[in-house]
Amino acid sequence: MANVFVKLRRVRDKSKAESLNCSSGDEPQTHPSLAGEGATGRRRVSVVHSDLFTCKGGVDVPKLLRATRMSLLEKAEFLGANVLVEESWEFTIRIPKDPRHRLYKVRVRYLASASRSSRPDPQKPVALDKVRNIPGLMTILEREEVTP
Repeated sequence: MANVFVKLRRVRDKSKAESLNCSSGDEPQTHPSLAGEGATGRRRVSVVHSDLFTCKGGVDVPKLLRATRMSLLEKAEFLGANVLVEESWEFTIRIPKDPRHRLYKVRVRYLASASRSSRPDPQKPVALDKVRNIPGLMTILEREEVTP
């Protein structure tokens, strides 16, 4: 009977995963092309979007951020806005203990203020210099919108 408990404990310990957390920083950021007086309208609406990705082989965070930001921009366009300002993001990568699995769960949360501007939206996330990737060829197996 004791052998069963030892085996269960080993299986449970192997199933635990580490996590890698990262964010764009403490303060929201606006792209330089949209910063400055008169670049955007005064009316701003806060919007948020969260996705849960299942990736295999590696994690290319800029691609996942870009996909989540595009979904957020679609929400903003539904509200009558055409640009995102005061943007921030955070993500958590669940790293399996057993490196042979190379199956990662990535939760991306993107926040911004939706506004109107005569200038085009830059179409890319802010603070990409703060991104940390998992090397390898990423294959997205699943994408699920989750409640923020």
